[in-house]
Amino acid sequence: MHVLQTVSSTEVLFSGITYCVNELSKGLINLEQNVEILSLSSTPKSWVSSQNEYKFRNNFLNIPFLNKSGYSSDMKNYIAASNSNIVHTHGLWMFPNIYRTSNAKFVISPHGMLAENALKFSPIKKKIFYSLFQKQALADAQLFFASAESEFDDIRNYGLKAPIAIIPHGVNIPNIKKAKTYKDKKIAVSIGRLHPKKGLDTLIKTWSRIEPIFSQWDLKIVGPNESGYQIELEKLINKLKLSRVTIEPPMYGSERDLLLSSCDLFVLPSKTENFAMTVAESLAVEIPVIATKATPWSGLQTNRCGWWVEGDEVSLFEQLKVALSLPERQLVDMGQRGKKWMQKDFSWETACKKTLEAYEWIENKGKLPNHIYT
Repeated sequence: MHVLQTVSSTEVLFSGITYCVNELSKGLINLEQNVEILSLSSTPKSWVSSQNEYKFRNNFLNIPFLNKSGYSSDMKNYIAASNSNIVHTHGLWMFPNIYRTSNAKFVISPHGMLAENALKFSPIKKKIFYSLFQKQALADAQLFFASAESEFDDIRNYGLKAPIAIIPHGVNIPNIKKAKTYKDKKIAVSIGRLHPKKGLDTLIKTWSRIEPIFSQWDLKIVGPNESGYQIELEKLINKLKLSRVTIEPPMYGSERDLLLSSCDLFVLPSKTENFAMTVAESLAVEIPVIATKATPWSGLQTNRCGWWVEGDEVSLFEQLKVALSLPERQLVDMGQRGKKWMQKDFSWETACKKTLEAYEWIENKGKLPNHIYT
């Protein structure tokens, strides 16, 4: 089967979409499928090839506002001329997410972009793009992919009736043996893009109440600065006179895994997430997690490896008090249970096999899988 995975960019290494597209493509290739990743280049080059990925010229790369639409005549023409069986696009609201051909089945992974809170960001831009381009692309989709039941609900609540495959993303388990040092100084960490939807302002305000109580705990916020939002967060830290909160640049790959494994608690205060790979990555290196109910991680409680809480300051403060008061041995035990959960239920091999079954079904070459809901 010839599959085109289309996405606006794979150059933001911190992006969950980048990670998922790359891992899904590798897994499908291992299953002997012909997979190409089509994305935009951040340079004026019209054609850049690296292994199975092809990067195309953004026609309006140097034109403010229009460059964010990601229009690429080269990518559009390449897809139209391809002999692919599947065009699987990742994300919404940009031109690479609407390019398709009548020769192939068109399927969409929204990656959380239809969540109610996600739709509140840049709403005017989205309404315009929806009316002109996205509406018809959504109508043409023959299958949607959701990473959790909550995203299934988001897709249905948006009024979309096509079948939906619920397939959680996988997580790679790093070959890291977590040291049980029982150190005096402990670290809570939040990793991800510095963006308003991540709820980092709420976390910082909450930490202003935590810092005077738990002197042995520091908070690290790690991630790429997006649209200058880091300046706002730093102003807030200074305003609240916090001495044990730092904002650090992003880390990738094994360096990020090592950072996570050196911490004692992961906190995700997001206002909207369809999956949140950083939760899975933290659990994979034995770090317990606090995540808001705007994320699909209710399993943190049922698997006894973290907490699933409301995203307001009061709820976050009360849960942080509980977590930070626990003996370290208890946090270690929670982290170990989290890793076992990831090993059991979140493998990329399983995710890729289920994705291929979905492709085969939509191609009328297989029976209806039990993870597809019509």
